[in-house]
Amino acid sequence: MAAQGSENIKFMGRWNHEKNRSCASAPSAYIQFNANAKSVSFDLEGDVRWRFDIDNKPVVYFTTSERTVKKLAAASDGENHSYRLIKVSESNPGEACLYSVSLAPKGVFGAKPKDSNRRVEFIGDSFTVGFGNEGSISDDESKVFEKTDGSKGYAFLLADGFKADFQVNAVSGRGLVRNYANIVPEWPLEKLYDLTEMGIAGEPNRENAWDFGKFHPQVIVVFVGINDFQGEPPYADKAQFKAAYARLLEKLRQQHPGVKFLLVSTKVWPNDDLTPTVQSIYDEEIAQGRKDVEFKVLKTENQGMLGHPNVYDHGQMANALRPILGRLGGWLSR
Repeated sequence: MAAQGSENIKFMGRWNHEKNRSCASAPSAYIQFNANAKSVSFDLEGDVRWRFDIDNKPVVYFTTSERTVKKLAAASDGENHSYRLIKVSESNPGEACLYSVSLAPKGVFGAKPKDSNRRVEFIGDSFTVGFGNEGSISDDESKVFEKTDGSKGYAFLLADGFKADFQVNAVSGRGLVRNYANIVPEWPLEKLYDLTEMGIAGEPNRENAWDFGKFHPQVIVVFVGINDFQGEPPYADKAQFKAAYARLLEKLRQQHPGVKFLLVSTKVWPNDDLTPTVQSIYDEEIAQGRKDVEFKVLKTENQGMLGHPNVYDHGQMANALRPILGRLGGWLSR
């Protein structure tokens, strides 16, 4: 079982469906449904910022902490409309849980939204999360939660623009093999990636392995390694990083036959080791005869919180990646 009303709900991202609730840790995970109603109520739990959309247009943002029922006005014009509740914040650590979706009296759910024939996955760190993108480099670190909006991140912008189903599997501060400042060294992204909810890694009595058969992307954007080579040394061993990167690509090819990859890099400080390292990984892939991979280096001003891309940067990143992603997915219109 899962959250009440889930038979009418489309879940986007990695969700852990338990006995009476559905939970997610990833940024930009969301639920979508159709309904004719005067109001919609969500039974929610978790320290989370949410965005509520009607017909794919943002209506209101709100925040939850302890379990609460949030009642929101619907379109209430007697017609069927599309509703979306987006988890715009990251849970690191933690999770967001949905217990039920209910409508005002006489409200009626419509048919469950159909799956898209376009599917993309984003694997990354805080740049992919949208960490601090609504803030500025001068903001206090304590404002990160309220200044992070995954729905304004490059990943969401790209997927939404292509009307694609998607997953954002990203965790701030994590590297592929070495985390920023060596925090929680036992949980680098290479290990976290196999979990449904990365934000509750290691929590006892929670079945948490992701079933890769639930979602088969046609394109995967891999933007990892910033934390492996940035911050205080020692940095990741390049040979170890390259080996882990190759393992990840091979695993994804096995799980998703025919998938294509967009490898992404950017400048990191102080040594700018990431781009030449990913470039060498790409070159080796090409030398092996792979035709399913492309490579792009992004340039950002990083005027968001703690030197991260801001909303403007994320728009520019999406613009830079859009034609490549569209070409890999075969989604460009003529």
